[in-house]
Amino acid sequence: MTNSTHRLAAGIAAVTLLAVALTGCGGGASSADESTASGDVASLVTASASASATSAGGAANGRPQLRLDTTDEEEQQLWQTYQICLHEHGVKLNTGQAPGATGDGAGLSLDPSGEPKAAYVACANKLPLQPPELDREKNPNFASQWNDYVQCLRGRGLKVHSLPDNSGWTYDDGVADPTNGLDEAAQAKADRDCTKEEFGAKK
Repeated sequence: MTNSTHRLAAGIAAVTLLAVALTGCGGGASSADESTASGDVASLVTASASASATSAGGAANGRPQLRLDTTDEEEQQLWQTYQICLHEHGVKLNTGQAPGATGDGAGLSLDPSGEPKAAYVACANKLPLQPPELDREKNPNFASQWNDYVQCLRGRGLKVHSLPDNSGWTYDDGVADPTNGLDEAAQAKADRDCTKEEFGAKK
């Protein structure tokens, strides 16, 4: 069993590339955005390209504001929109993927070089903002809620512990099956449920 690390929130690859692009242009991504993550299964947030992502309003630059109560399907749609924008503004596909294979953006794999920077600037307004509850700078209860979230996952059978900086969690070492037999779908559900329960709680 690989001792996988699961980072806080979704979209770190895109956010990192945006940070690189904006830095090259004299700007920079916020620390809240730099704490987001992608790729790993247990992202803490779900985003929406529909009402549940936008009804709370976005930032002044028009970026969609993610919420805790959106679905995986809505999150995927939002990230697809962002990826398609990048590709249409010149970000190349990863080697091996058919040129022009944008479609609805599903499975679109983009070159991670951060080039051209102009594409990331042009698409910055489509990069989703993380829910304020998951932003340690905006949520004064983040540390305690994060601890409760990890304990919630443990209560649902996952043998996990927090990373030292509370930026994610990883499976416990020396455990034969830290997933306790839960498949990927069950783990994702536990993650979603615990996120809503603990970060959505009024504390």
